[in-house]
Amino acid sequence: MNKKSLRRSLLARALVPGALIALAVPEIAYADVAGVTVTVPEATMGPATTFTGVSSRADCADGLVSGGGVNQTIGTESTRNGNHVLGMAPSPDGLTEYTESPGVVGTDVRHWLAFGGSGGNASPAFSTTAYALCLATPRIRHTQVVMNRKAGPTAPQSSEVVVATCPAGTMLLGGGVRNTPAGVGSLKPIGSFPTFNDAAHDFGRKPAAEGEVNPDVTENRATRAS
Repeated sequence: MNKKSLRRSLLARALVPGALIALAVPEIAYADVAGVTVTVPEATMGPATTFTGVSSRADCADGLVSGGGVNQTIGTESTRNGNHVLGMAPSPDGLTEYTESPGVVGTDVRHWLAFGGSGGNASPAFSTTAYALCLATPRIRHTQVVMNRKAGPTAPQSSEVVVATCPAGTMLLGGGVRNTPAGVGSLKPIGSFPTFNDAAHDFGRKPAAEGEVNPDVTENRATRAS
């Protein structure tokens, strides 16, 4: 079976309010499809105090991470209104975040982080769980992490947009977003979607439509309510 040209995919997240990062996965096209295994750790409890955050990590023991998700337990009391997602993103080691200048910041990622925060209400019932999608194939051996970031929003009742673009010759795999700091209780992601770096999609600000193929951009939005 002949190998086709290497193709890369990407994934994105935010590092400061409204920022994001992209994960690029080189992929060899074969006749069959690579499998994906879901990895889920135990929930990380908290935050139990106001205006703080917690993180949960999911690791791929075999294969590379191709994306992930986040889930929260918010309890049943009125305090649940203070719980919110702060983001989800790939990590180089399962402990730290990418904080370098925008661009390619890492390779061969096997870890996924999910972040939860509290506003003016907190409860011991709060928890955050990360979900990693692990590529169950030896054919995809390398990944690239591509990051973009932007400060803001800085005013109440406003939002900020950040766009991460796939390098030339690559394809979008998925997306994510990361907002900081956790101490701004009204700050949270409000969107993360695939799109294209062209005028028809306002260079990443308009989502890809039903049936469109091979997007090359992830767009992320963050809002500050107060």
